[in-house]
Amino acid sequence: MSNINNALSCLFMPSVISDLFKNNKSERIIKIFAESNLLKTLDTNLLFKDFFEYSYKYLLKNYRNEYVFKNAIAEKILIGRHSINSSSLFTEFRVATSKADLVIFNGTSHVYEIKTAFDNFDRLLSQIESYKKVFEYVNVVTVESKVNTLISLVDDDVGILILTDKYTIRQLRKPKSGLNHLEQKAIFDILRRNEYIKIIKHFGFTIPKVPNTKIYSICQEIFEKLPINKVHKEMLKILKERRSHKEMGDFILNIPNSLKVAALEANLSKKQQADFLVLLNQNISEIFSKKDSHVSSVFKR
Repeated sequence: MSNINNALSCLFMPSVISDLFKNNKSERIIKIFAESNLLKTLDTNLLFKDFFEYSYKYLLKNYRNEYVFKNAIAEKILIGRHSINSSSLFTEFRVATSKADLVIFNGTSHVYEIKTAFDNFDRLLSQIESYKKVFEYVNVVTVESKVNTLISLVDDDVGILILTDKYTIRQLRKPKSGLNHLEQKAIFDILRRNEYIKIIKHFGFTIPKVPNTKIYSICQEIFEKLPINKVHKEMLKILKERRSHKEMGDFILNIPNSLKVAALEANLSKKQQADFLVLLNQNISEIFSKKDSHVSSVFKR
């Protein structure tokens, strides 16, 4: 069972998905499936898109890992409630010493920290403390069995959502706006050099002619004097420019639900989108080469 869990989890790893998006193949996933003996259980008549769906349904039933939670947030919240045309999604978004599991920028900023059934809360409070300095709304997404512990740990301004057994996201508690708690330095540190310079110039400041080694400290000093609410507003514009999903609407509609968050995170070009749609409609025999096979109960239609 653990071999199947691990192998199917690897199918949705960023490095594997990236290979598939960019190269239409992944030597890594072929190796993982061969080592776990899963190559012998695959129905070679399956289309690749169906293979992803069956694999994901297996994970939903047997191993709800972090990818499942991220994909559920993308599918149910970003696509289901917002619009990909006016929103941007990031995963593993670095904030100070933490990595936010999933962040959505639209009219404001939302962060979603995921705690699966396999996670603990050891670092949660320090993570939330960092997030409150950058994002207006802070949320934790978890499972029913961890809710009571979570409520006892976090402040009542933190939103709490539950990924239910029926694969819905239930909001147990709405997050409260934290605009008044945002900090210029924390926002400055999540931006790239060209981004914080653009914001500084937007406010009418000129960057002094100093050696490159001093640009960071000079810009940080200016940035920390800017009005925080307006800084947050400009941050939203900048990060939505960094990752725009405007060219992905039709593509997102045409890929399996199991790949929504992977596709949004990859932010593919039009050519990559077209190539990947072709790949999804190929038989898996063209991706996983083998001499003989039988259909495992995991993948039976």
